[in-house]
Amino acid sequence: MRTVKQIMTTQFPHVFASMELTQALDAMNSYGVFGTPVIDQEGYLIGFISEQQMLKPLLDNSYFCNGQLAVGDLMSTEPLSVSPEMNVVDLAQLMDGNKPKIYPVVEHGKVIGLVTRGRVIQALKQDYLSCSCH
Repeated sequence: MRTVKQIMTTQFPHVFASMELTQALDAMNSYGVFGTPVIDQEGYLIGFISEQQMLKPLLDNSYFCNGQLAVGDLMSTEPLSVSPEMNVVDLAQLMDGNKPKIYPVVEHGKVIGLVTRGRVIQALKQDYLSCSCH
């Protein structure tokens, strides 16, 4: 059975609580992700920020011009994460329904990668195609 470590990406935006919101959005866009962990200077997970969390503040600020927004003002401070040793099937079940579609992969408190629903689906597709029933 495959593990998260085998399908995760180690390339992800390094977003900090002190970053201005549009910088974080640019970083997320450059990696093609819609959410990302927020880390401290040592790489420890301290939060999570998503486009969904950014939408209303950006809308309000673009209309009222209230000044700069920091990631730390909007991020979730109790982010969900997964272990690199987690089995892909268990992660797929965790992602089912309205659950997050992207998770930080954390080892000893530090973010070592990201795993998305798309990566889980590709891994399951490969397993499905390798079944003898085809």
